[in-house]
Amino acid sequence: MTYARFLGLFVVLPILFLLVRYRRTLSWQGLAPMGVLLVVVYVTTSPWDNMAVKWGLWGFDPERIWGVKLFYLPVEEYLFFGLQTLLVGLWARARLERTLDRREVSP
Repeated sequence: MTYARFLGLFVVLPILFLLVRYRRTLSWQGLAPMGVLLVVVYVTTSPWDNMAVKWGLWGFDPERIWGVKLFYLPVEEYLFFGLQTLLVGLWARARLERTLDRREVSP
């Protein structure tokens, strides 16, 4: 399985599901904190991941990636950083909202 196919099946599809499922409660204002989180994720993850690949701690099969790299990482790895952050952020936001709604309803 290619890295892009993995991302599509196991990250993008769940993101789309969450976006459709919670479309009534999502707003740009509510999603704005995830933008800050994305910046933090890229700034903190990119350097050490690039160094790990440079030092040979792990690598990427050239037949399973698109072939476009930024520094030592394929584009798909950068997509993974952001998409995984969005997936977890959307899921956590939905769970938090459900928990807070339950507290407001219960006496």
